Amino acid sequence: MLQLKNLDYNEIVPGHRTSAGLLGILLPLAAIITAACIGRYPLPAPDIARYLLAPASTIATEPAARVFWFVRAPRVVIVAMTGAALALSGAAFQGLFRSPLVSPDILGASSGASLGAGIAIVLLDGEAAVIQLLAFIGGLAAVWLATTLARLARRDATVTLVLAGLVVNAVTAAFVSLLKYLADPYDQLPALEYWLMGSFHLADWKHVIEFLPALVLGAGTILALRWRVNILSFGTEEAKAMGVNVRLVRTLLIAGATVLVAASTSVAGVVSWIGLAAPHVVRMAVGPDHRIVLPLSLSVGAVLLLAADTVARSLASSEIPISVVTAFIGAPLLAYLMWRSSGDQWGHE
Repeated sequence: MLQLKNLDYNEIVPGHRTSAGLLGILLPLAAIITAACIGRYPLPAPDIARYLLAPASTIATEPAARVFWFVRAPRVVIVAMTGAALALSGAAFQGLFRSPLVSPDILGASSGASLGAGIAIVLLDGEAAVIQLLAFIGGLAAVWLATTLARLARRDATVTLVLAGLVVNAVTAAFVSLLKYLADPYDQLPALEYWLMGSFHLADWKHVIEFLPALVLGAGTILALRWRVNILSFGTEEAKAMGVNVRLVRTLLIAGATVLVAASTSVAGVVSWIGLAAPHVVRMAVGPDHRIVLPLSLSVGAVLLLAADTVARSLASSEIPISVVTAFIGAPLLAYLMWRSSGDQWGHE
């Protein structure tokens, strides 16, 4: 299997941590400001600074201020949160499974969320809140099913989890296809297809508030275990020999990553490539130490998705589905990183 090489993490230059910390703050801040300025209704940066301090009376009477506070700002925030969540979950899964080919949907979270959303759209004619709730539940349920199948196999191996994830992905994808077949072709089918391609056009402060607990819980769990991911990358037996409770750490990492992916998919639909590409950008910049890779993936994921969403809502007269843009950005970016790596962080077992 294609795997990340096991490197000596004690050789990481301390200065990299300081640089990574600065980049982790400055890059997303610059991306947020840029994304807030760009759109069909341009907002100059000085005006945005003024709107942030403006009283409620100014916001109520000035159209540009309303555009910023009620349209642009919540969308930029939710996009940054989603990109950060997907990138962090992708980095955690890549470290857990010791493979750079792993994406956040390896255990079926995205496909399970898609099935939940499909049920809400086709069978229940649900409103946006119902779609979001069932998508979140579907993502959690799919990963629970995958881990349960792996546990029933009575083998404590990551490959069993991967195979269980493939099974769940295949089954949920089949049910989603069935829902497409049953959907009304004039109403339900276009809505389902658009949801599956991802979009942030419904973003508002309510979504931000609903997303925040999942982001804090999932990201907090993964970041608290970031040094253990370094140990797990040496292999299960080596990690056990070093005193790590592999099963507990693996369960907590999967739970944290699943919450992030399910919440992200429930808010925006399926967003591809960010969780796969962002961790590679980080590793190319700072090396394989997950103590740095995991927190910096939050920032890089937010930046990449902010760039993609800005293109999606600004390039054409109608909004482009976000996964179309992330595929055009993520696939060439990953190919370029593979070419630049020259085998430094790619290896064969």
